[in-house]
Amino acid sequence: MMVFLVGKRRVLVNTSAKSVNTDFGRIDLAKIKKYGQAVKSSTGDSFVALKPSFVDLLKKAKRGPQVVTPKDAAQIVALTGAESGWNCLDAGGGSGFLSLFIANIVKPGTVTAYERTKESAEKIKSNAKLFGLGNIVVKNKDVLRGFSEKKLDLITLDMIGAEKMIKPCHRALKEGGWLAVYSPHIEQQLRCIKELDKLKMECATVENTRRFWKSKAGFTHPFHTQLAHTGFITVARKI
Repeated sequence: MMVFLVGKRRVLVNTSAKSVNTDFGRIDLAKIKKYGQAVKSSTGDSFVALKPSFVDLLKKAKRGPQVVTPKDAAQIVALTGAESGWNCLDAGGGSGFLSLFIANIVKPGTVTAYERTKESAEKIKSNAKLFGLGNIVVKNKDVLRGFSEKKLDLITLDMIGAEKMIKPCHRALKEGGWLAVYSPHIEQQLRCIKELDKLKMECATVENTRRFWKSKAGFTHPFHTQLAHTGFITVARKI
């Protein structure tokens, strides 16, 4: 079982190991029998064993050079209304962060992730196993060469050449189905919008920003360093 140890340091570990070393001593994992249990390290520091949440597990997930961040994945879900039972396709899966996020929401629906590089496809499989998500199917294929899935509720594109996918995605979506294109560059979004206009698909493009604040009595202000731009999202619906 995966357990999230919360104390002076936060550690995510698999209890199949015998112990874990932290900056605050060694913790005997064999003593953890249930979530919510308090445990002490070899130096006497206290930790609480919690069931890891989705965002906790993300910290342990394998990643490549760029991932779709939770704030952008959440925006895609909010704009499309993704829900339990949906069948989805994620093209340009990368490390699978977007696939994981959507699969966690649509289960028992499915997410089929297309990723052309073998190394990244294996990362998606490994991450899906870590999250215990059996509703992700990984295909180590270049989606630009074609895909067989049909009657889909949602298709997400995070890939170079996404504009070439607009027509085949339109055919593969069910009536009322959604298409979401993610890209850090507005030029690619404009190329996709041009193709969406040809199909008379209504679309909207958004950029999602977020600021963290430092909150202390008398010293409340935004953190001086912020991750501002991550990407643009264009969503369109087949009607």
